[in-house]
Amino acid sequence: MKFITKVSAGLLLSFGSIFLMHVTVEALSIDRQGTQEEKQQITDKAMAGLALGLPAVGLGTWLILGLRHSHQRQLTSHLQSIFYRLVEEEKGQISLLRFAKEAEISGEEAKLFLDCKAKEFNATFDHGRNGGVYYHFHL
Repeated sequence: MKFITKVSAGLLLSFGSIFLMHVTVEALSIDRQGTQEEKQQITDKAMAGLALGLPAVGLGTWLILGLRHSHQRQLTSHLQSIFYRLVEEEKGQISLLRFAKEAEISGEEAKLFLDCKAKEFNATFDHGRNGGVYYHFHL
């Protein structure tokens, strides 16, 4: 389903962009000398391009934003499940390195996530003898 949505978004953005580029070209050609009828035809073509281009670009953008939001929700859910599992396994003590390794994220991302959880659950943290950071969540 994600693949179809990505392809659809790409096609909508591509076609919409083509129509909007056509509108731009037509708008630039209005300044040319010509009869009133020719200018009206150019204006009609430009309006048709806008009518087709703007909804296509809008829908393509909406699909991409929906995919991004869905991905963010899945990532948050994944991180939370790893967090709760490690809290249980380690009896409330989680090292920054272990969480980053288990979640397969960078140390900076792990620190941001654990800092948020520490504030949420009123946890403490300290530095271990080896220089690692440990978070202590009270069960």
